Amino acid sequence: MTPYLHFFEKNMEAAASQPTLHEPGHIPPDPDEVKRFQLIVGALLYSATVTRPDVAYPVSMLCQHMRRPTPALFEEANYALSYLYHTREVGLLCNAVQSDLSTMSDSNWATRRSTSGHTFQWHRCTIDWGTKQKTSIALSSCKADIMAGLETAKSVSYYRQLLEELGFPPSGPTELAMDNKAGINLAYNAEHHDRTKHIERCHLFIREMVENFKISVPYVRTADNIADFFTKALPAVEFYRFRNIIMNIC
Repeated sequence: MTPYLHFFEKNMEAAASQPTLHEPGHIPPDPDEVKRFQLIVGALLYSATVTRPDVAYPVSMLCQHMRRPTPALFEEANYALSYLYHTREVGLLCNAVQSDLSTMSDSNWATRRSTSGHTFQWHRCTIDWGTKQKTSIALSSCKADIMAGLETAKSVSYYRQLLEELGFPPSGPTELAMDNKAGINLAYNAEHHDRTKHIERCHLFIREMVENFKISVPYVRTADNIADFFTKALPAVEFYRFRNIIMNIC
């Protein structure tokens, strides 16, 4: 039995049942508590990056407090453990429907430093996902979405090349859907110039990929943007709806 599995078994009885996951807060350290918290989050991180995208966002939030755990953070970690235990039969499912590589990106500008999220689908299966808090402050929701789109666009280059090497070349530009129309306009041309002078050149790499016909940037409604799942805590109804789409759960 691996240490991670042993750890999960030891802690399941103590974890309270909680259907949805919440965003944690801050507070003071204690060496033993810090180590125990890091073990819990390490176990959660393994699940979040391998087969359970549904806990990616809360685990990402917990990872930001690895050196300063609090009782509230331990409670959040136990909620996540409990959720995984009570949904242990859930996992990523694949289907036989063929489709080109596609991706969605989104950002949450409600926090001091925006949180970006993305998800990749190939043949209607989720093959990659991620959530990350930015190191710099976005001065507008447009810039926040462009920053999120940039990270996703860089991954598009990698996956397009990988699929080509495997003998599955993309049939056209890869769709990188966003729900911010100003960000989409900026990806195609230099609109809103006076209001976007602060956007660094590196963030406009996405426009270069559009011009090279490697990606297209269609609009997707926020309610249909599954990348939103990786940027914030959602109400239970939306959480389960997005989870079921991403993981192909009927």
